[in-house]
Amino acid sequence: MYTEFKTIRLGGLKNISRVGLVVVLAISAFLGFQVQNVKFDYDFEKFFPEDDPETQFFFEHRERFETDNDFIFIALRKEEGVFNTDFLLKTRSFVDSLAQDPDVREVQSLTNMREAIKTPLSPMVMWRSYVDPEKPQNFESDSVRIYNRPELINRFISKKGDALLVYVKHTSNLAKKKCDALKERIDGLLDHYAFEDFKYAGRTIGMGYYVNKMQFETVQFIGISFMLVIVFLIFSFRSIWGVLVPLTIVTLSMLWIVGFMGLMGQPINLVLTVLPSIIFVVAMSDVIHLVSKYFDELRNGNTQFGAIKLAYREVGFATLLTSVTTSVGFLTLLSINMIPIRKFGLYTAAGVMFSFVLAYTLLPAILVLLKPPKVAFKATAKNIWFRFLHGSFIQVLRFRRSIFLGFVGIIAVSLVGLFMVESNYFLLEDLKKESQLRKDYDYFDQELMGLRPFEMAVIVKDDQKKITDYEVLCEMDKMEQYLRDEYGLKQTYSVVSALKLANRTEHGGQQAYYVLPDKEDSEQFLQTMKKYDKEGRLALFVDSTGEYGRISSTLGDVGLYEIRDRNEQLNDFMAENINQELVEFRVTGTAHLLDINMSSLSHKLALGLILAVFIVSVLMGFLYRSLKIVLIAIVPNILPMLMLSAILGFTGINLTVSTAVIFTISFGIAVDDTIHFMSKFKIEMNKGKSFLYALKRTYLSTGRAIILTTLILCSGFLLLMLSDFLGTFYIGLLISCTLFFALFADLFFLPVLMLYFYRKRK
Repeated sequence: MYTEFKTIRLGGLKNISRVGLVVVLAISAFLGFQVQNVKFDYDFEKFFPEDDPETQFFFEHRERFETDNDFIFIALRKEEGVFNTDFLLKTRSFVDSLAQDPDVREVQSLTNMREAIKTPLSPMVMWRSYVDPEKPQNFESDSVRIYNRPELINRFISKKGDALLVYVKHTSNLAKKKCDALKERIDGLLDHYAFEDFKYAGRTIGMGYYVNKMQFETVQFIGISFMLVIVFLIFSFRSIWGVLVPLTIVTLSMLWIVGFMGLMGQPINLVLTVLPSIIFVVAMSDVIHLVSKYFDELRNGNTQFGAIKLAYREVGFATLLTSVTTSVGFLTLLSINMIPIRKFGLYTAAGVMFSFVLAYTLLPAILVLLKPPKVAFKATAKNIWFRFLHGSFIQVLRFRRSIFLGFVGIIAVSLVGLFMVESNYFLLEDLKKESQLRKDYDYFDQELMGLRPFEMAVIVKDDQKKITDYEVLCEMDKMEQYLRDEYGLKQTYSVVSALKLANRTEHGGQQAYYVLPDKEDSEQFLQTMKKYDKEGRLALFVDSTGEYGRISSTLGDVGLYEIRDRNEQLNDFMAENINQELVEFRVTGTAHLLDINMSSLSHKLALGLILAVFIVSVLMGFLYRSLKIVLIAIVPNILPMLMLSAILGFTGINLTVSTAVIFTISFGIAVDDTIHFMSKFKIEMNKGKSFLYALKRTYLSTGRAIILTTLILCSGFLLLMLSDFLGTFYIGLLISCTLFFALFADLFFLPVLMLYFYRKRK
C-alpha cells in the first residue's frame, strides 16, 4: 500500500515537473527572442547627476549656445616640420574634402583659415592666409607670424612645429551609427592622402571604440566563461550529468536577464558589460550548493525523491536568503546619483533573482526527471574533499589562537591601508595606457591644448547691464587672464578674445595690441561684428538677451584632485578680484558635471555599503534570532572589504566608479557562503547535536561547496582581466581577491569566532 502511494506521488511529481519544464522553456524562448533587441550604449551624459541644479544649469547653458563636446581633433604630423609644400598641399586638400562631409558643420586648419589685416597704407580690412602651400618662399615669414599669434599655438600648431591640428565640428549628438559612418569617412580620407602620421580623438572617435569593444568583450566573456565553468564542473562532478544540468540552469539564467533587458529596452553600457559574467557565476553558486547537497544525501543512502526534498529543505532557504542578500547588495546602488550605476544595480539584482527562480523550478524538475549519475553514489570517505576538509578543521581547532591573532593583525594593517585610499578620477580612467586610443588622447594633452572641455558661463547680475557693456568686458578680461596665467588654460575663446583680435587687426597686426581695447573702440568693434556677422559666430559667445556669455576652452586630463584644487583657487580669486554684484562666473560643462558626481561617489557608495550590511544583518537576525550570531557572521564579511581597501590604499589604485562598485558587489556575493555555513550549523544544532560536532558537520558538508563556488566565482571574474577597459580589469582582479579573502575568512576565521564567542544552548 505504501509503495503504491509512493509510486503515485512520484508519478504526480514527475507530471508537475514536466509542466514546469514546459513553462520555463516557453519563458526562455520568449526572452531569448528579445535578446535581438539588446543594443550597446556609450552616452557618458547619463553619468551626470540626476535632479541636480548643476545639471539643469548646464542644459540651459547648452541650449543658449552649443554643446561643448561635438568636435574631433585631428593632428597631422610631419616629423621634419609642417612647413613643407607637399605636406601642406595634402593637408589643404584633406581639409577641403572633409568640409564637404554631410555631418561636418565646420573645419578649421591653418591651411584654410585667414587673418584680417589692416595697415595705414590699406585702411580697409583685408584678409590673408596664415600659410600658402604654393608659396614656399614665404614659409619662414609665415612661421614667424604664426608663432607670434598666441591664439594659434597649441591650438592649431604644436610648439615643436611638427603637427598641424584640424578642428572638426560635427552635427550635435550624433548617434552611434552616424559616428561610425563619419569616422569611416575620415579614415578613408586619411588613407587616401597617406599622411606620415596622424592622431585623432573626440566623442565620435571614443564612442565607436568603446561600443565596439563592449560588444566584443561581452561575447568574449560569455564564451570563455562557458568553457571555464565546464572545466570546473567536470573536475567537481566527473560526469556528463554534472556538466549539462548546472550549465543549463546557468545558461538560461543569463538568457533571461539579457532577454529581459531587451524587453525593457535597456542597452548595455560600459558598466553593464560585466553583468552576464556576474549572473553566470552567481547562478552557478546556487546550483552547486543544491546539487552538492543532493549528491551528499544520495551517498548517505537516501532515495532520489528524499534527496531532492532534503536538499531543498536544508539548503533551499539558505539559497533564498543568499539570493535576497546578493540582490540587496546590488539594489543599494540605486542610492548612487548616476543612471548607469542604478541600472547596473537594478538589472543585476533582477538577474540574481531570475537565477534563484530557475534554481527552484527548472533544477528540481530536472532532478526529478533525470536519473542521478553514478558518481553521486561514490562513498564520501573515499572523497578527496572529505580528507582535505577534515584535516583543515583539525588545524583550525589546534591553532585557533594563532589564527585569531593573525586575522586581528590583518584587520589592523587593513585599517592603515583604508586611510590611504584616494578617490581621484580621470576622464580616460577606463583606457589602459597601452591602448592606442589612450595614447592618442595623451598626445593631445601633452602636445596640444588637451581634450577635456572647459566651459564657463558668464551671467550679468546687474539688470541695467549686458555682456557687451564695457564694465562686464573688463571683468571677463580679468577672468580670462587668470584662467591662462594661473588656472592652466593655454587659450580662451569668448567675446573678449574676439575684441582682442579686432584690436590687433586695427593696429597692423602688432602683437602688443592683443589686449582688450578701450571702451570707445570696443563699442565700435562690436557694432562692426554684429553688422558683418553673417555666420552667427558672435552668438556662440553672447546669447540673444545679452545677459549670458560664455568662455570656452579645453585642457589636459589632469585628474579630479588637480581640478578641485584649481577650482578652489579660482573661487578665491573671484571672491577677491571680481565684482560679483555686476557679474557671476560659473564653471559648467560635461567634464565639470562628471567631476561633481565623482566627488561625492565614495561617500554615497560608503552609505550604500553600510545600508547593505544593515539590511543583511536584519535578514540574518530574522533567520538566527540571535544578535551574537549575527555579529559573528557579519565580521568575516566586513574583513574582506577592509582588505580590499588596503589593496587600493597600498597599491595606489584610485577609488573610481569601477573600483567603488566592487565593494558592494563583493559584499553581496561573499556573504552567501557565510549564510550557507550558518544555516547548516543551525540545522545541526536543531538536531540536538553538540556544539563541536555541529560545527564539524557544518564545516565538512558546506566546505566543499564553499570552495567550489569561490573557485568558480573567482575564475569567472578573473576572465574580466582580459578586458581592454581598465575599470573592467580592476573589477575582475579585485573582486577575485576579495572573494578569496572571504573564503579564507569563512574557512578559518568564522569557525574560530564560533569557538571563542558562541555559547551553545543549554
